[in-house]
Amino acid sequence: MDESKLKRCSASSSSHAEAADEATYPVQKERELDDLETEVHARKKQKQKQEEETTEKKQQCCFDTKDADGNNDRTIFVTDFDTSGSRDEIRSALAKHFSSCGELTRVFVPIECETGVSRGYAFINLKTRDEFEAALTLDGSDLGGRKLLVIKAKKREEYYGYGDFKGCEICRAMFYAAGLRHYKWNLRTGGGKFVRLSPEFEEKIRLLYNERLASRKMEEESKTKDG
Repeated sequence: MDESKLKRCSASSSSHAEAADEATYPVQKERELDDLETEVHARKKQKQKQEEETTEKKQQCCFDTKDADGNNDRTIFVTDFDTSGSRDEIRSALAKHFSSCGELTRVFVPIECETGVSRGYAFINLKTRDEFEAALTLDGSDLGGRKLLVIKAKKREEYYGYGDFKGCEICRAMFYAAGLRHYKWNLRTGGGKFVRLSPEFEEKIRLLYNERLASRKMEEESKTKDG
């Protein structure tokens, strides 16, 4: 075969190859677009699933409820109860046990958000001071075969914050705020070694002090005039 025939064969082969590439290019491009569309759809589905899981977790997070924040001077701290039940079961059992003391305005059972397991203690608010004192008398009482520990919530560190508590991403801000309150409480009370007077009582003392100071000043001015 001479050189001219070889060139013609080579050119013919190249033309056939180019034609084949041109024929398969649209198909290949369409497959790439299909793959890209599938990937985009998968990512959207994954994002939607993550959002649904976040919403579900938020619904389960006990610190996203109205009872999470509400500790006050009539809050008792209860522990040593059976923690094998669900949060609602524990809350119901505690409410029934302390209902004889009076009106309960709040029963809060902290749980580990990710596991749903109780932390082993609860906060219960009573409406009046007398009912609060009555609830404290149930210290050592039996609930489901267990002796409860019942004390004033302000005497416990858990009242001001939650230690060793991972929680979920939703309640981390609340843990930070609780830790800050605990830090301030330590500064004010020396870690609970002394009791800080209430703002109302401090205001009464301040007014009484100012009245006595003004009275003493008037007496001194009166003596100066008489002299």
